[in-house]
Amino acid sequence: MAETAIAAVLSKFGELAASEAKVLLRVGDDMMLLRDRLEWLQAFIRDADRKRRAGTDQFTRVWVRQTRDVAFEAEDALDEFFYEVDLKSQGYRGRKMWRKYLTGCCTQIIIRHGLSGQIKRINRRLQKISENQKEYKIEHRPSVTLTSSTTATSSWRDDYTNAVRFDKDIKTIEKMLLRKDHPQPMLISILGESGVGKRTLASIISDNMKAINHFEILAETAGYNMPTTEALLQKIHYQIAHQGTRGRQPDDEEGIDITVTDKIRRLLEKKRYLVIIGDISSKTMLNCLWACLPDDNNGSRVVLILDTENEEVASYANAMNKNGINGIHQLNRLDEERSGQLFCSRVLRKREYNENDEYMSIYDRFMFRWRKEQSNEEGNMRKYHKIVYDITGGYPLAIVVLAGLLRFKEKPGQWEALLQQLNSASASGMEEAQGNQITGAGLHNKWEMSPTTANLSTGTTIERVFWASFEDLPNDLKSCLLYFAAFPKNSAHYADELVRMWMAEGFIKPQKGKTMEELGHNYLKELVVRCLVQIEDMNDVGGINKVMVHRSFHGFLHSEAHEAGFIEVHDKHDIFVPPSVRRLSYHSLNGRYTTFTNKFPKLRSFLCQVSVLDQDQDANKDWYDLKFLRGSKFLRVISSKGLRLDSLPDEIGDLVHLRYLRVQCLDLQELPSSIKRLLNLQTLDLRGTQVNKIDACFWKIKTLRHVFADKLMLPASITEELNELQTLHGVKPDNEGEWNQHNCPLLKMTKLRSLNLCGFKHDKHGAALEGALTKMHLLGRLKLQGDVIPSCVFTAHSLRYLQMLVLSGTIKWAEVASDVRKVRPNLVQLIVFKSRSEEVPHHIKDQLQEMLEVIDE
Repeated sequence: MAETAIAAVLSKFGELAASEAKVLLRVGDDMMLLRDRLEWLQAFIRDADRKRRAGTDQFTRVWVRQTRDVAFEAEDALDEFFYEVDLKSQGYRGRKMWRKYLTGCCTQIIIRHGLSGQIKRINRRLQKISENQKEYKIEHRPSVTLTSSTTATSSWRDDYTNAVRFDKDIKTIEKMLLRKDHPQPMLISILGESGVGKRTLASIISDNMKAINHFEILAETAGYNMPTTEALLQKIHYQIAHQGTRGRQPDDEEGIDITVTDKIRRLLEKKRYLVIIGDISSKTMLNCLWACLPDDNNGSRVVLILDTENEEVASYANAMNKNGINGIHQLNRLDEERSGQLFCSRVLRKREYNENDEYMSIYDRFMFRWRKEQSNEEGNMRKYHKIVYDITGGYPLAIVVLAGLLRFKEKPGQWEALLQQLNSASASGMEEAQGNQITGAGLHNKWEMSPTTANLSTGTTIERVFWASFEDLPNDLKSCLLYFAAFPKNSAHYADELVRMWMAEGFIKPQKGKTMEELGHNYLKELVVRCLVQIEDMNDVGGINKVMVHRSFHGFLHSEAHEAGFIEVHDKHDIFVPPSVRRLSYHSLNGRYTTFTNKFPKLRSFLCQVSVLDQDQDANKDWYDLKFLRGSKFLRVISSKGLRLDSLPDEIGDLVHLRYLRVQCLDLQELPSSIKRLLNLQTLDLRGTQVNKIDACFWKIKTLRHVFADKLMLPASITEELNELQTLHGVKPDNEGEWNQHNCPLLKMTKLRSLNLCGFKHDKHGAALEGALTKMHLLGRLKLQGDVIPSCVFTAHSLRYLQMLVLSGTIKWAEVASDVRKVRPNLVQLIVFKSRSEEVPHHIKDQLQEMLEVIDE
């Protein structure tokens, strides 16, 4: 990971080259020397990093760590330069030109002198490290990497219903679920090692049960982080309560103050339900769950997904079943044949079809027969079955990650070279494990594996594939992937939020013809294609909505991120964090938060998530603040969710590097006026706060790309063109002003791609709003809530890119074009709230059919 640190510094040299030549006049030679040395080091560091991971050479470990620290020091020096330039540039505002000139000259001398001194010190330290390398005979060769193909991301979506071929397992479990001779509630446990495919199997079964509509209620929490009983029950209640209530809140229990257990029982009473749950870690948690589920003798079922380390819980659950019914299903690793089938289906990116499948299209039938005729290709692929099985040990997780890696390699040359390399490492790893079993030494598994020999072999098998795939990533993608370590395991993340954070961190490199957001989503798609990131949910327009990483891979990332000094992650109340930390993540699910007393001058990112399960509990009654961040002048990302704040420090305006600011706190009512000084801010997210006003000068920040709020008031007018602004959600017009064709703030935001506007009045804002909307040629998502909906949303040809429309207000259907599909060719979803709208005409319903949803307010 020292390679990634060096790459981050080298990328900043490009930014530095764009700065004023006068400032760099006497720094250039030293800077070029530093850049050249780092480029040479980067060529050797990957080989050294491999040895560091293997733990075979302590000298190498020290050399890698010191090289990484020098890269960090260089990054600090360059960020200090950018900070001073940005901060001093703010001082020029409103001054006379002669004073600006004199101040600028002094600033250049000071900045030049400081940067020059720092770079010289860094070069001297780098020279000393090189001397130590020779003295201790630390030899490394330039890393030889197999080039990756870039064509694999052109078709990034996997469409596998049962690529692992769990046919027998599915049949066994579905027989338990549907058996008619056991009407009592039944606990079914899917038991197996980590990485063996338990969640995949549960997901297939869930889809099958939805398809046959056997259960009236189906709740699934297998993919969520549920460390406490209260969190688990709250999630189950949320899923049950929201079934069938899309677009609106579920009916409240008439304001009665009852426990979540009673709420679940009331919702499930007299209904046949299926609940699929992961992460049941104790008998106590299982008892609490079982107590809230009603027994109506109607064939309800509960499926538990358990690792082998929780075998005792599975046995306990089995004993709770009546009539001695066995509900334990042991899921084993794949044999060589099924391992080869899974590998081929993933690496060739094709589904396994049955020619007699009645749902197969004509094209699919043709492709099935064509592929069937390619016996030579099938024969060639079969030769990989044994070596893939030897490398992966039959673990589906390892197989799909290996397949994702080979998707980016040339066949057969690069395939065979990589497979032979991994197979050799696998053979030596097995010998080492056997030797440790004899001597009793064992290997310390630093992730989630049990220290037993069997699980040790599991860990090293999957870890080797993880390492190979991770090392093959470009440096930018490595940083993006390591970012998942900042979040709790088994947690799903919104793709758009991740991309915005990656942008703020500087992980995404600009490319002509594409927006940064498009590039960020391409990065994410590549991680999906490589099978390193799993898609949890798709949005209504066919894009990625939520993603997560497997819990075993999360452990790998956490270990790598910590070793590389990439991020510090904590979930304890009383902790010590070193002042040199560069990224800090704190998350708590019991409402407790630690107060940081020391300063973090090197900090780039602060991510905090405090979840309060019961709003009445005393754990989160204290007020906190973010004043400890005042000295963190290099901050680029601040994300605070659930922390009880009543204000932000005024000094936040001095964090001129800040690009991403998210504060989610119900008690926060206003922002300091200094927010207008964040000249590099890209994302401001105020959802979940009571902030409804912001300094008018905030809208002069030209770098703004995304603004989220609940009911943030727009100023009467905006003077600056916000050409970078793509998202504007949760805003409303100023109540006291009117919009006209000249002062409408939306006229300065014509590049918007997503707009969520509420509280507008037809007589005050209607004409100006309609004029502004017709200029938004890139608009893809639009949500409007007002008294009268502008007719242009259905008639203006300039809005032909619209994909999603959510409308709450009076719609004049008589003015809508008779053929909506021609005017809105990209529309995939239209949601209409009915209370104030006229009845949707039949010809509109006929045209839109499934994409139309009418909701009673």
